[in-house]
Amino acid sequence: MQSLDISLGSRITNAILESPIGPFAQELLVLAVFATSFVLWRSFGRRSRFAGRVAKGKSEVKTDFVQKDSSHSSRQRLLFTPAKPDEAQRALEAQMMKHLDQREFTRALNMYRTLERDGRDRHFSEDLFSAFIQSAIRVGKLDVVERMLRIMKRNGMAPSRKFWQTTLKMLSSRKHFSACLSVYSVFGKQIPSDKVIFSCLINAALEVGSPDRAAALLDRYKEVEIEPKDHVLFFRTYVTLNDVDSAETVFRRLGSQTTTLMLNLMLLTCTNTRQPQRGLDLLREAHGFEEAAGESEKVVIVDVVSYNTVIKGFAHGGLPAQCFECLHQMMDKGIEPDDITFGTLLDACIVDNHMDTASQIVNLLMESNRPMDTVMCTLFIKGLVRANCVPKALELYEEMKRRKGAHPDIITYSVLIKALVDQHELDKAFSLVDDMAVAGHKPDDIILTHLLEGCRHASNHTLGKKLFEDMLASGVKPSEFTLVTMLKLHGRCGCHQEAYNLVAGWESQHGMKPSVIHFTCLMSGCLRTKSYDQAWAAYELMIANGVNPDNTALSTLLPGMVAAQKWERVVELAKAATASGQSAVPSETLNNAMSQMQVAGGQARLIEQLRECMQAAGVTVTARHASAALRAAAANRGGGARCGSLASSAASVVPAVAATR
Repeated sequence: MQSLDISLGSRITNAILESPIGPFAQELLVLAVFATSFVLWRSFGRRSRFAGRVAKGKSEVKTDFVQKDSSHSSRQRLLFTPAKPDEAQRALEAQMMKHLDQREFTRALNMYRTLERDGRDRHFSEDLFSAFIQSAIRVGKLDVVERMLRIMKRNGMAPSRKFWQTTLKMLSSRKHFSACLSVYSVFGKQIPSDKVIFSCLINAALEVGSPDRAAALLDRYKEVEIEPKDHVLFFRTYVTLNDVDSAETVFRRLGSQTTTLMLNLMLLTCTNTRQPQRGLDLLREAHGFEEAAGESEKVVIVDVVSYNTVIKGFAHGGLPAQCFECLHQMMDKGIEPDDITFGTLLDACIVDNHMDTASQIVNLLMESNRPMDTVMCTLFIKGLVRANCVPKALELYEEMKRRKGAHPDIITYSVLIKALVDQHELDKAFSLVDDMAVAGHKPDDIILTHLLEGCRHASNHTLGKKLFEDMLASGVKPSEFTLVTMLKLHGRCGCHQEAYNLVAGWESQHGMKPSVIHFTCLMSGCLRTKSYDQAWAAYELMIANGVNPDNTALSTLLPGMVAAQKWERVVELAKAATASGQSAVPSETLNNAMSQMQVAGGQARLIEQLRECMQAAGVTVTARHASAALRAAAANRGGGARCGSLASSAASVVPAVAATR
């Protein structure tokens, strides 16, 4: 069969070659083969290109899907990130670490944000985040701290114990307590139970005033092994919550391992909840723990602060007898009372007006063998003076002079001199001045002012003037208060010219410029004795010295000029009072001045000027109707002479106002 096919093919070939197209048959055959090959090549080429476009389209669709989804969900983006950081990413992390080490925080943060936008922030190490957080805390960028912590949580990181300790200690040391609590809000139970970590968190909750959160954190704090001294956080929390029961439970569990601070916090909780008797019972129980421990261990739980806390609770409750019970028990245990102990006892007696008890406290202080110091005794003297127990204060003063180490100082003398001056016992006050000289103390301006005030009360101008001159000669530098007191003394005794000369020469002699208060005091003294011209001279001196009158000065002088019927001066003062567009004196004062001017008659020009001042300052003019009635009454009675009589009678009714500051 095969041989037959071959012979048939040979015959066909020979027939073609012998035919008229034979010479072209070979070329035609080559063209046919070429055409067939070209058609086949075109056909297969289209299919391969189509398949390539399909594959490319699928890839583009997939990539576009990932990009779109990444803008909405970070989880989908993370599915297409590498499983592990490559060399390039490690190099970028090293570069950011270098920037942070060189304190180039902003540069490192900008670099990180660029990588975050590109989706290359997933596999950075804990060291990088820790460095960022520490740098952010140093520069106060707490928003960056919170953002980095949230990124760590989003990336599924589990920070180490060391990371939490370092971060929370840094935040606490810089008092970023709210940031500490934000850390716990983000990670919650993922934060490991650790003494350092939760002590920072509990302290932060207490500092921001959230004791309930602190109490909740104590449950995690209990999970770790803590030493007895670490229980102080429990007592700090309970004193904020006023939870005496819980504090007492922990106190009894610790027993002799309770520290003094823990006991005092528990006693403060009792005091704050107004349970001082319970505090005293717990204090006695603490003494029992001390005795049970034996002398070999020498456990000390109770101190003077413990008793002071309980005494304060009884004092606030108005129970002075129990205060003394604590005092005696305290001394029986060999604990010496301090200044706070006696001060608290004295305050309790003074508040409740137990003067006999106060005297007992002072007697106890004087009879005790404990050393007395000047500060404590002066504190007691102040308390006795405040309670109007000046004789007892003087007894303590005499005891101070006898004791060693408690000699009266300048403050002691100042307090006693003022107390005696207030009781108008000027002779005793001067005797203390003599004691000062014997003790080697020189009076100061405060004592001088007190003594001058005593001379004013006694209206002893001669003594006050001599005292002032002697004190200045001895080197005492007067103060502005000394000047006020001297002006009051001169004014009370009617020595207005001396007061004027004192103010006029004060700056040149003592280097201090008198203020508006001093000029007002000078004017007030003159007005008190109806020395209107001298009061006006004081006003002119004030203006000449460049001191602007204030509300009190104008309110003091203007009624005096009205009473003196110095209408030109009244208008001048009214202009000064309304120069700012508002009245510096009461509207009644201006209306009264206008009424008196209208009653006096013949002051139309000045009345119009006064009315313009009042209207410019927005003061309602109410004197117009009263003046119309007065003019009508005067006209009915027969004219100008009677108006003059009416004016004089009205002026006599106006009092001279001599207000003092």
